[in-house]
Parts: sequence; structure tokens; C-alpha cells
Amino acid sequence: MMLKSKAVDFMHSMSCAEIQERVRVIKTDTVYKYMKKLEKIGLVEKGAKVDRAYGYILTKEGINLLPEVKEEKEEC
Repeated sequence: MMLKSKAVDFMHSMSCAEIQERVRVIKTDTVYKYMKKLEKIGLVEKGAKVDRAYGYILTKEGINLLPEVKEEKEEC
């Protein structure tokens, strides 16, 4: 979901609230806890501030663990 949203550079980071909104399964504070764990092992890092909190982006290591996202072809 972060890769599909192109959250891979500083200015395209996603906040925990944005992640929670897309997942719709867990609470925002739970997303924050998971993101801190992922940050600790080097799969995500802090990006730009989003409102009052930092956003998160995928690191190269995190991207390499994910399956490739295929570009959707536009149908005419």
C-alpha cells in the first residue's frame, strides 16, 4: 500500500492516520507502534511532517522485500 501510494521519498510520506484509513482494520495508535518497529529494523524511515506528526516512507530494503507493483494499463 505504501509502495502503491509512492511513499518512497521524503515529500511523499504517509502519516499513520493515512495508513490506518487505507487498512481500516486497526487503530491509528496501533499503526504508529508497527511503524516504529519497522523503523527500528530499517524497513521504513521518517519522512516529511504531516500535520503534527511525521510521515513514513519505505526504505530501499523495505521496497526490496515487497513484490513488484505492476503499472495498471490504461484501457482506451
